[in-house]
Amino acid sequence: MIYDLRLLTLNAMIKMKVGDWLILFLSLLLVPLSWSMTQSDSGAVAAIEVTVGNQPPVVYSIKGRQQITVTGELGNSVIEIRDGKVRIISSPGKRQLCVLSGWHQQSGDNIVCLPNKVGVSLISNREQFDGINF
Repeated sequence: MIYDLRLLTLNAMIKMKVGDWLILFLSLLLVPLSWSMTQSDSGAVAAIEVTVGNQPPVVYSIKGRQQITVTGELGNSVIEIRDGKVRIISSPGKRQLCVLSGWHQQSGDNIVCLPNKVGVSLISNREQFDGINF
């Protein structure tokens, strides 16, 4: 037998009960709401946290202009802070991925130079949702 899919879909929609429509409506409302909650602004960046190897992290202000030189396992990495943004200018790693990542300005962002064991984290005063927690 050949069925017309439009009629099947229409018949299925007509047979939906009030509870079915309520669940459909709430689902359509809940999905964008939950997405907007996870994508909300994570707050202004208050500082950066620089970690080198197994040493305790050092916190620097994000305000003003400054260059910070840290000595990692392979040599010096230079971190630049300007206008509330952070980047790594130079690092002794071969592939230069941390340098090529450019400017970062969102709280929760991380810049990592793995060969040199240098990490920079942008932190805010406000806690934010982290979808990677287990």
